[in-house]
Amino acid sequence: MQEEKLNEIQVSQHTADKLKKQALEYKKLQETFNKRFSSDANTQFYVLSLKWLNQWKQYVSYDEIVANKAPSKYFGRITLERINDDLEDDVQKCFKYYPINNHPWNTYMKQGLQENVDYVVIDKDIWEFFTSYYPGIAIIRTSNGNGKDKQVAVNLLRFKAVLLYPSIIKQISFDRMYRQTFDSEIMQVDRNMELKDYQALIQRTVHTFSGSFAKDNNVRIWRYVTDQKDPYKVLFNEIYKQVSELESSDDMCFDFKGELLTHQQYQTIEDIGIIDNNLIIFEFKDDFKPWCIRNQAVQVEGKCEYCHNFKVLSFPCICRKVAYCKEECKQNDYNYHSSRCEKHGSDDESIKSLTLTTTSMKGIVGLSNLGNTCFMNSGTQCISNSYPLVEYFLKNLYFDEINMDNPLGTQGQLVKKVGSLIKKMWCGDRQTITPTNYKKAVGQFQPMFKGFHQHDSSELITFVLDGIHEDLNRVKKKPYVETKDYDGRSDFVVAKESWLNHLARNQSIIVDLMHGQYKSTLKCPNCQQFSITFDPYLMVQLGIPSQKKRTISFKFYKDLFQSTLITIPFDKYKNIILKEYLKILGEELKVDHQYLFGYIANMYTSFDFLDENKSIVDIRKSAKRSQLCFRQLTVQEIQMQKKFPIQFSNKHFEQQYKKSYFQSGVIIVDGQMTLKQVHLQIFTHLNQLFSEHEQLDYEKQVLNQYYSLAYKTNQNYWNPCAFCTSKNCNDCEVKFDDETVEEVKNRALKVDHQCNFEIIILWKQSPFKQIKLPDIFDHYFKTNKLEIQDNNQRNQMSSSMNSNSQQGIVSLYDCLQYSQQPEQLNAENTWYCQVCKEHVQAFKSMQIYKAPQILIFTLKRFKASNRLFKQKLETLVDFPINNLDMTDYVINSRTPFEYHNENETNNGENNKQKVIYDLYAVSNHFGGLGGGHYTALAKNKFTNKWYNFDDSMVSEINETSIVSKSAYVLCYQLRTDDSNNCQEKTMQSIIQE
Repeated sequence: MQEEKLNEIQVSQHTADKLKKQALEYKKLQETFNKRFSSDANTQFYVLSLKWLNQWKQYVSYDEIVANKAPSKYFGRITLERINDDLEDDVQKCFKYYPINNHPWNTYMKQGLQENVDYVVIDKDIWEFFTSYYPGIAIIRTSNGNGKDKQVAVNLLRFKAVLLYPSIIKQISFDRMYRQTFDSEIMQVDRNMELKDYQALIQRTVHTFSGSFAKDNNVRIWRYVTDQKDPYKVLFNEIYKQVSELESSDDMCFDFKGELLTHQQYQTIEDIGIIDNNLIIFEFKDDFKPWCIRNQAVQVEGKCEYCHNFKVLSFPCICRKVAYCKEECKQNDYNYHSSRCEKHGSDDESIKSLTLTTTSMKGIVGLSNLGNTCFMNSGTQCISNSYPLVEYFLKNLYFDEINMDNPLGTQGQLVKKVGSLIKKMWCGDRQTITPTNYKKAVGQFQPMFKGFHQHDSSELITFVLDGIHEDLNRVKKKPYVETKDYDGRSDFVVAKESWLNHLARNQSIIVDLMHGQYKSTLKCPNCQQFSITFDPYLMVQLGIPSQKKRTISFKFYKDLFQSTLITIPFDKYKNIILKEYLKILGEELKVDHQYLFGYIANMYTSFDFLDENKSIVDIRKSAKRSQLCFRQLTVQEIQMQKKFPIQFSNKHFEQQYKKSYFQSGVIIVDGQMTLKQVHLQIFTHLNQLFSEHEQLDYEKQVLNQYYSLAYKTNQNYWNPCAFCTSKNCNDCEVKFDDETVEEVKNRALKVDHQCNFEIIILWKQSPFKQIKLPDIFDHYFKTNKLEIQDNNQRNQMSSSMNSNSQQGIVSLYDCLQYSQQPEQLNAENTWYCQVCKEHVQAFKSMQIYKAPQILIFTLKRFKASNRLFKQKLETLVDFPINNLDMTDYVINSRTPFEYHNENETNNGENNKQKVIYDLYAVSNHFGGLGGGHYTALAKNKFTNKWYNFDDSMVSEINETSIVSKSAYVLCYQLRTDDSNNCQEKTMQSIIQE
């Protein structure tokens, strides 16, 4: 076969002459190569693939031509590869040397190649000779020595390398640099090169990078040694550990234990002794920032905080955020910096000594926005105005309760930063605080808050309070707690047992003040078996009852083509199966429900035929992105014993392509019907289009003349047609014969078990004399005056008006009532019923069993509209500022803290008392999901006035402005009284109101 291909290639005389000329030219260049090689002026050489050279010699019949013999059979008949394709190595370079376009070391050769086995060394004359005829990759290498002793350094020293400068360190600090990019980067160099010259080369290379790099003294070279397998990963982790807490305004520096490589210590690259577990680090100097690496081998330079000059900074502040070049600068900057100084750790004696004075701000303090941190500032202001918790911090009680052994905590780092911030907000005299250290500590406890992305204030409050709890957990060693079953015991007994189990593992100021208890009930929809558990909570999530009427939209087909888009009210709580819903639908449509057939029409995929036992709520959800359709069956269709739905579509030929009319639907046939009967059944539906004709004989006058029927096939050449098993089938003919529908279906499923039974009505001729094929259905609709478009537009307009109408006002009590209603679990979150012995979609209800001293609500404003997107509910929730009466919404009227005073006969469930709360803080969210803004409103304990906290801006606000559509998190405190008749007074005040 190879010989035949060679013989097919014809070589012209002109080509043959050129090839002979090439062979003789190369012979001359090769004969004088040794003389040129030894010349002192010649120091740059090229590497040539020996494999390619041998192919070229065959191509030009080199051996035969120079021996004056006839060319070989390969003469002019070989396809040559690109020169040196087999030698070049595709590697991940750390960077390219200057000049980046043509420096010879920017091209890498595969390792382990041998001279005269894999390659030969040639000079510039021979290389230019070859590349004047053929394309290639230049692999250039320089020589060492003179004359006959000259050697070409072909195989360069390859070493692992890393490039560092401030921008890269910043990416690492924000964890934005993917670890795999900090990996496998290499460089190469001639072993004999002077280190001094190599450093000069790198200094010139620095300026090929985009950025403000120093002009002189702009590079330092370091060696990093580790015994670990992956030095890149080890170095990355070392850097990340140090810089992960840095802010964008900080100097991007880290401490480094490697070796500084200097030409004073090493003369050549060979002298350094670079081995496989070494990483060579190239550190570039930014013109306006200090070096990244701090090492005892070099003096630390930076910008003096006072004089702003870049010098050796020998006088750092204790906060380690600023440093000075001399003591005089440090003293001069003291008055300015001391008010902003964040002491390292924020838990020193100066924090403990802060107390309330006449000049203290007492919580009326703004928080600087560090970049999209309004959510943090809003949530933190809510925490800062939770005065029972604040009082705990102001008394320094947290220092004595820090749990250093809790693996779920931060060894006190978070609670110290929270305590430091709260004490400065209440005891300090600054109107605005920059919470840098606090933000770092929050990010350490919950990494999602690192960086500067917008987040949720409710989540921030939850995570901070959980973090405080874990740092202050009085339980040093958490025991294993076994949960007992409900077993018909009283709610109080089970609830108290569950709470004591909770306390066995969790005790802190957060539990004392803020943990409440839920009663959770799961009920099987089949056997009514139920399970009750009592669980602790920190926040109460409240759903907002929608004022917008829910609707269900569908197309109703009176026959195969006449349809109307209908929208009717829908109650999702009447979750019944389709079979039952058809009765409701029949009354609405004034049609016998037995004549209704439903399906979901998709534009690009097969229709979904609905199971009558499927939930109507699930059907409505699954049809959101498609079209839900109901069709009125004919008398003939309803009488069929084995109903078999078949999807159909109408198409016509236009310039040899099948064009769709977008008139599709479903016909119903009996499984025992023959294909002849199916043809005639379809014609009974289409007969209305032949109004201009007298009675027609289908087989003789219609079939294959006006239209034909075809199965829709997969149209993939690699899969056979399910109906005729041909691989080249493009929509298979529905024959007019006596084979039954079931026989066709069973035969097709044997070939393709996923085969869809769909029929195409392929029109060939218009049934209307004056109407062309593309206009059949348009003409038909106009003739019948269906005005489908007008109906659609009216319904869409009505739907739009409903969705854009004001959603009304609901009260907080409505939300409490709404959130107690049972909800059915979805299919991904089932419950195992011990009676039915299967996983079921149980009904779940959540009730507040006990409420804590500080009760925090989160309004569920952000609702998932589908898997990808959320929508925000702008419903105005009217919540009481004073006198929130929770009596009817808690089962046990006493706080969890009072369990020790209760027993089964005397408890807050049997002897219920009034439970009244007062609002003290609100977290507001304005705008949409992407670009929203958070603020906080809070009532100050000392002034008894309300304030608006908008990041660093603080202003007094009227109480009448508290309730708004933006309210998101509501913080309430239980009303108590030191007098013995506090409950009586509370009740009297409520009665008077």
